[in-house]
Amino acid sequence: MAGPEMRFDVFEKEETRILSTVHPNIGLFSNGTRSTKFPSPLGLIAGRSIERTSAVGEAIGQELVACGINCNIAPVVQHVIDLAAEPSEDLLRLREDLEYVSSHAVAFAQGLLRVGVVTCVTEVLPRSLQEVYRQFLNDTDVDKDAFDVIKSELQPLRYLLENGAVDSVMLSSCTSNFDDAERAAKATKFVINEVVRKHLKFRGPVIVAQADSSDESIICSVHEPLRALLSGSDMVILRQNIESQKASVSAMYAATEADPQLRSAISASYERVKAMKRKLLSLPDVDASSLPLLVSTHRNLAEAAYRASITALQPGLSPLVSLPSGSTVLLLTPTVPPVTGSNQQSDPFEPLGRALSRSQPRIRHVPYTLSSGLSPTHLAFLGRVAAVVLVLATTTSVLADAQIEIWNDVEGNLSEMEVNRPRTARLVVSAGDIRDLYQEEMLGKGWWGVACWDYSQGALEAVAEVLGGQREATGVLPINMRR
Repeated sequence: MAGPEMRFDVFEKEETRILSTVHPNIGLFSNGTRSTKFPSPLGLIAGRSIERTSAVGEAIGQELVACGINCNIAPVVQHVIDLAAEPSEDLLRLREDLEYVSSHAVAFAQGLLRVGVVTCVTEVLPRSLQEVYRQFLNDTDVDKDAFDVIKSELQPLRYLLENGAVDSVMLSSCTSNFDDAERAAKATKFVINEVVRKHLKFRGPVIVAQADSSDESIICSVHEPLRALLSGSDMVILRQNIESQKASVSAMYAATEADPQLRSAISASYERVKAMKRKLLSLPDVDASSLPLLVSTHRNLAEAAYRASITALQPGLSPLVSLPSGSTVLLLTPTVPPVTGSNQQSDPFEPLGRALSRSQPRIRHVPYTLSSGLSPTHLAFLGRVAAVVLVLATTTSVLADAQIEIWNDVEGNLSEMEVNRPRTARLVVSAGDIRDLYQEEMLGKGWWGVACWDYSQGALEAVAEVLGGQREATGVLPINMRR
């Protein structure tokens, strides 16, 4: 992209391995070969094995490296930080298990690094920072109590940094919340210098991701990357069209030529980036043709991880185990998008229905839509089955409230129907974050609950074994259930 007049002779010949990353939810890597699907972050932590979490990190790293990817924007590491972005009373409940939860993130990152993948976390800024922003940008003294709250909420990230789980930090929102270039640059400088460098004592590269180029405000101008460098960023991710990117690079080059202080800062940034890349140089390149073999090799690890993650929310075996032979079971599942990165073309809960049919031949799978709720067909089945298995799931586009209403409707209708017939066994499967999906009232109403943490095929097949009685749930709750 840079012409002859814009030469950046930064990396020595033996250090030219380029950092390459991928969105953590892509799942499809190359030549149609799909990566191995492992449990969600909460599922891995529920599995209680630091060694297994590290092995999963290594396996994911091997598949990434086979596709030429050596920098992971790590969802497992990120999730530990997300757990701290809760109201203060929930943060206090997390404190008791902070080291345990964080140790899984450390193990995951170490597994990645063993095979040549460095870890980057993004969106690390706590909600309480907004008030400090306001004070700082208005040139008032930053309230000590407000900054103490930030320090408390950053404790999980600090633990991960101190234990080597994070190689770089990406800031992608600290500049996009402002409609004024000067205030945005000031906010970025505050975060990098006061929060990341001074408080967290992080010495690795700080990356600033440019705001979406569809925004026509001044924040998204060609000068935003330059402002990020002047504010202390080591690297900048450009999200503009090619012409704007060229203009941004030209602006950075011109400023560097004219400003000795900026040249010195870029030299320091180079040393930080080089130190991170040095971790990768001793590792050989991996042929992309090895990916199918890797995926096949990792299948057993994925199955073990899924089975270990299944967590019963009440003691005892599944009520389906004690049903009379020939009983009819109704499986109610939400209509939700397929799991990201999967090759599912149909109902993502079909694997659950098939797996349950091995122990319950008279399974009746009837999906429900969040907009329509229970239909006459659902009610007809509720009136003549011995057990109901209700699945609740969350995604980025599907929220929990509507599904909790479905549960209320199922419970209310069953209670009315049971006036003149035996009680129906009730089971609820949480295929997502239980803090959103599981209500304490469910326990009081006699629902037996189990968490499988997501609705990938591996998770559904593993929870079917528990529902059918072939296997006990061995997972443990990694977090407090209430938000």
